[in-house]
Amino acid sequence: MEPRVRILLFALEELRAHYGHLTPAGADPRHDTSPFRAFRAALLAACTTAAREPATLSMWWEGTYNGYALAVAAEPAEAFPDLDLGGVCALEAERLAPPRRDRYPLGRVEPGRALPAPDAGGALWEAPLGAPAGHFGAPGMRRMT
Repeated sequence: MEPRVRILLFALEELRAHYGHLTPAGADPRHDTSPFRAFRAALLAACTTAAREPATLSMWWEGTYNGYALAVAAEPAEAFPDLDLGGVCALEAERLAPPRRDRYPLGRVEPGRALPAPDAGGALWEAPLGAPAGHFGAPGMRRMT
């Protein structure tokens, strides 16, 4: 049987509502990742508090023309049994599923400690949240070197 990961879905509009104000004045929200970095910091802090064993977090966008969500996978699925996302962002949905092959690294967590996770080349991946209007499709991912 293929392993399963815990997948948390955060609606793009909720992420924008919660973190979009952190885009600096004059910055293009299609490219600026300040809101994402704040989201990642809050998520890693919540995971650190709830961690019962070491885990990795990865991410990708999923959805349709009518709405996108940032999917965050926790592996192993049991790593955060009492995860409280109250200070992070409203959760749209949650499921158990096999891990995706086209995911991007997000973080490494263990009890009492968490860090953003780099890719094999040492770069971090970040997700600009885009503009709240006039943007169709997921905002994409940016490799930050």
